[in-house]
Amino acid sequence: MAYDPKYITIDDVPVQIPDDYSPAEKEDALEFAEASLELDLNDGNVIGQNQVTSMMRAAIKQLATCQLAKGSEHPDDISLGDLSDSGDTKVSYAESFCEEYEDIVKKLQNSGALDDLTDEQTTDPFSYTTSSSNSDCY
Repeated sequence: MAYDPKYITIDDVPVQIPDDYSPAEKEDALEFAEASLELDLNDGNVIGQNQVTSMMRAAIKQLATCQLAKGSEHPDDISLGDLSDSGDTKVSYAESFCEEYEDIVKKLQNSGALDDLTDEQTTDPFSYTTSSSNSDCY
């Protein structure tokens, strides 16, 4: 069963690297990235479409690209080592996208932009009682 991205389109990834990935690979990467963003910013809950910001979309793109780049290990896949003038390995190149994701998430967490996400959720504690309404019971 194919994953249907919630926040961006499958054509939005990868960023800044050649697009030699199958739709299935992109769907897997987007599923991971979108779930990670929800977990990091909204306790794993879906973020409403009217609450998704351009920075959130950018974070998803970065993490999905990181996952795609990390996964290109087959000899016929693109060679990310060729993309870097400094001779960085594929893993360190992929990690740069992961680090960018982390930077964006930290900015969002520190900005107060997430306050709207929690406004719709109840933060009141639940109260339960196990006592009987019958005063004869001890």
